[in-house]
Amino acid sequence: MALKVILDTRFFFSYYNPEDENIGGWSRKIVEKISKGDIEAFSSTITVTELYNTMGRVIGKDVVKLRILSMKQSNISFIPLDEEIAHLAGMIALKIARIPLADAIIAATALIHAGGVVLTDDEHFKLIKGIRIRWLDRV
Repeated sequence: MALKVILDTRFFFSYYNPEDENIGGWSRKIVEKISKGDIEAFSSTITVTELYNTMGRVIGKDVVKLRILSMKQSNISFIPLDEEIAHLAGMIALKIARIPLADAIIAATALIHAGGVVLTDDEHFKLIKGIRIRWLDRV
């Protein structure tokens, strides 16, 4: 059975604009494993919003659209916000006030769909019970 993970928006930044070769190589290996089916990867649709809001300002909306399409073709599914995720994200945000709402949504998506595993180095996720972050780990 393949490991299930949620890709935080931060993962996409590391894949497309790695800070160094270590991060770039790691993120490319992850996408390769996803493409082969060794990892079952998802991302929240809120990540699409974050990508347009951040990358779109630098590289343009058309390039962001192509990158999202490329990820979908690499077997990464985007999970839409539904009432169950919204409820859990609201509970997370209510309990931990300094969590950005997008991170609460991504965490709720991970708890419901991926056993709480999130590929990120965002410290906010460490505050959420049940979330297991992985970054530069063997996945």
